[in-house]
Amino acid sequence: MEYQVKPSFLSVKAGDCVVIKSQRYHSSSQNIQDYWIGRVIYCIGGARDPSSWTLFQVINIDNGEVKIINADTVKMILMPKKVDLLNN
Repeated sequence: MEYQVKPSFLSVKAGDCVVIKSQRYHSSSQNIQDYWIGRVIYCIGGARDPSSWTLFQVINIDNGEVKIINADTVKMILMPKKVDLLNN
């Protein structure tokens, strides 16, 4: 049995700032990878396992655009949501 690293999108929670990979295609058929930062608004679970995220509703921190993205486009968590220890 091989050790597999847990994908970072499985640890994402609403309120986290994340790095998202998007792909753009130019007319010359070049695949350009572009990254942007978003804050997760809502996590959407899968049909088989509602606690495994498949989609995220995120807001682009640069332009305020709200998008729904596939969970596997999240490459890393930049800043986890701050936990309020007094209210937990």
